[in-house]
Amino acid sequence: MFVSIGLRFRAEVEALNMAESVGNYARHRLAPIILVRRGEDGSIKEYKVTMAPAVSGQSIAYGYMAALVKLALERGLPVSDQAKNYENIGGFFKRADDARLSYDDRVKTCVIEDLTGFMAAGEGNVAVRRTSPVMFSYLVPDGTTVRGVVMPQLHVRYNLQNPEQQVPFQIEAGTAVYVHGVAIDVDRIGRLSDGSYVSDRAKRVEAAFDALKLLYGGLLFGAKKARYLPIFEALGGVAAVSDKHFTVSPPRFYDYVDYNARRAASYLGKVELFCFDREGITSCGSRKDVKAADSLEGFIDLVKESVLKAL
Repeated sequence: MFVSIGLRFRAEVEALNMAESVGNYARHRLAPIILVRRGEDGSIKEYKVTMAPAVSGQSIAYGYMAALVKLALERGLPVSDQAKNYENIGGFFKRADDARLSYDDRVKTCVIEDLTGFMAAGEGNVAVRRTSPVMFSYLVPDGTTVRGVVMPQLHVRYNLQNPEQQVPFQIEAGTAVYVHGVAIDVDRIGRLSDGSYVSDRAKRVEAAFDALKLLYGGLLFGAKKARYLPIFEALGGVAAVSDKHFTVSPPRFYDYVDYNARRAASYLGKVELFCFDREGITSCGSRKDVKAADSLEGFIDLVKESVLKAL
């Protein structure tokens, strides 16, 4: 079983992913995207590559792992000591310095390593690795409508006792309608090297989807939120649950629900579709072959329920 999710977000004045600081200037991460220019008749006239604000999949995955730790500890799922203390040690190292710990023992003893993968290397070409069953794309602007902008914001740290020590600094802030993709290879969650599964697999699958609700609904990813907490909202999305790795087309500014439904109807195997649309640009809610929700959280719940029933 495979789950593919495409989402649309609107973010204003965000500094969620900074790439570097040059002196007192902090730069937002940029990534190349393709802008589409259309004629008056709607036909495509030109593609143009440009740089635009972006948030990396690594940044989003870090927030997802933080959400997983919270849920796993609440629900009694196994979490390694390193993962429990990720804030104190500075990240999720996933026992990378212990190649002697077997593949199966890692999966059994840590749901974070199970769901988000691991790699450890030791002496004598000893290595153990697992590709993450949960995958994230970058957040990138929807190039069919607006490209997104980055604009530096000027700030000054002022010293009343010594005004000559005032320090001006600038932070780039981005604003865009972002598109984003998530994929979950459900078949690999809790699976051991011999093809068997851990006993608490259903709980792990449920946590995988609930962590998405925490991630986006609680804005657990990104940086500089103390003073650059973005105006952030979910606009819409489409998801597919399939038995043969159906990947949804990106939810750009068109009827992406109808397009994915037509694709699914011609695809191999069984594909179940879900949607939500707060912009009113799609046929979400009017199609009998696509289950609709009215919020991001309800949308994820529909997908989760379908997956759990099929386990």
